[in-house]
Amino acid sequence: MNLKHLRQEHTLDSQQIAPFTGEGAYHGSTRKRAARSASAPQPVVVEEMRPTTLDAYPLDGSRPIAEFEATFPNLYTVERVLPVPTQEEVRSDGVTLCWCPLEEALEVAGPLTRRVLEAMKELLIGDKRFVYVDSKIQYFEPGDVPVDSQHWHVDGSIVARGPAVEALGHNLLHDMKARLASGVVPPRYLAYQSSDHCATLFATSPVTMTLPELIPNFDGLDAHIRALSPPIVAQPASSIVRTDGLSLHRAQAASGAGWRLWVRCVETDREVLLDSSIIECYGTVFRPSAVTR
Repeated sequence: MNLKHLRQEHTLDSQQIAPFTGEGAYHGSTRKRAARSASAPQPVVVEEMRPTTLDAYPLDGSRPIAEFEATFPNLYTVERVLPVPTQEEVRSDGVTLCWCPLEEALEVAGPLTRRVLEAMKELLIGDKRFVYVDSKIQYFEPGDVPVDSQHWHVDGSIVARGPAVEALGHNLLHDMKARLASGVVPPRYLAYQSSDHCATLFATSPVTMTLPELIPNFDGLDAHIRALSPPIVAQPASSIVRTDGLSLHRAQAASGAGWRLWVRCVETDREVLLDSSIIECYGTVFRPSAVTR
């Protein structure tokens, strides 16, 4: 099986549904993961993804996690609004993409996704080594959620694992200080949604708060953002928006029934080499108190 793209027929009966738990798994599940295969290529840690804050924490876990003043600039720009596709155009587009290099994605994508990617290609900054594409086609009933979380978060957070993290009592930690205060240019994103009945919410002005340097999940960050209640906007139908790894956003539950194509293009210095398949469940919809079909 190709780990990066999957062509399939999308129907109401084939739509995968799972119970909504809120566990999320943004940028790496909080559950302990299996060891990498000995034959799998070892990832190269680039400056964009290096958890530099963790260097100051000893392996014995004796230093408590410090706090810092975190400022999220919250880049959010509507770059283009494309013609809104029909429901049949979305349903029949057919191809799911998972960390697929852009040029390969353009070759295998369905006609609607290809039009989106051609528009995104014209908007790339071009200062990163790699360009990858994720996409999925999902059918929502009212109340369904496109991912298993509605927490405010950032994409491309710097995830740390290993002995120093385990000494602090966690399986993983997000290095928020390294992402926000290191001065290294974060990943750049272009995101598309075909409709507005399940639109991502974005914060649209800078937000400053006190955060732990290292966080195990986005629970506390989400609580801060909800308390601060900054200006937010829902992504318009069939728009391409520009964000980056410092842009706060969250999923929201669907307000109506229908198909949605979501496409995200990331410019990053991190080379992604998939060694396991997640693409079969990439379009799963999460439903409160659902019974999986």
